[in-house]
Amino acid sequence: MRLFSFWRSTRHTTSAGAPKRYWLFYAGPENYLFEGGACDLPRETFWSCERETKRGDLILVYRKSMDQLSVSYLVRQFGMSEDVAKRLKKTRIGKDFPVIWEATSDAKRTMFWHWTYGCNTKEVQRINPPLLLEALKAKQQLKKWEGLRWNLQARGRSALEIPEFAWNSINNLIQGPAS
Repeated sequence: MRLFSFWRSTRHTTSAGAPKRYWLFYAGPENYLFEGGACDLPRETFWSCERETKRGDLILVYRKSMDQLSVSYLVRQFGMSEDVAKRLKKTRIGKDFPVIWEATSDAKRTMFWHWTYGCNTKEVQRINPPLLLEALKAKQQLKKWEGLRWNLQARGRSALEIPEFAWNSINNLIQGPAS
């Protein structure tokens, strides 16, 4: 309920008075795996974003799938033991949404990173258990969200904008049925 109140109070404008936008940011396995298995995403961080990202925008973070990664790749790439890698492959980590961030800065041009723009973010809600991609795809109201129909492909962008109707529908999934 705390997050729903937060969303309602900040729903339409950013701190600068600009219309609030909602974004989907991506976290690849390199962002959530380490030698011990999986870890939480950082509570505050600088992350790739789009030029239009403004302070106060809300961000749903999508952990990309690790389905294509073999046990031997996990061992090699992340220094995991084979046992840890095998256990990790049996989990449902990836293709999910574990956290909501808020942009704490406007987008900044980056010169020495692998992306063009980045912004500071902070966690406003941990989603536990993480919301699964298949739950979004099963929700009738989200079928008209083009980004979801494209399987969350940003097509050359580092983030995907989420329309307000989709954000509200996702919020309902996170909050669960009204009591």
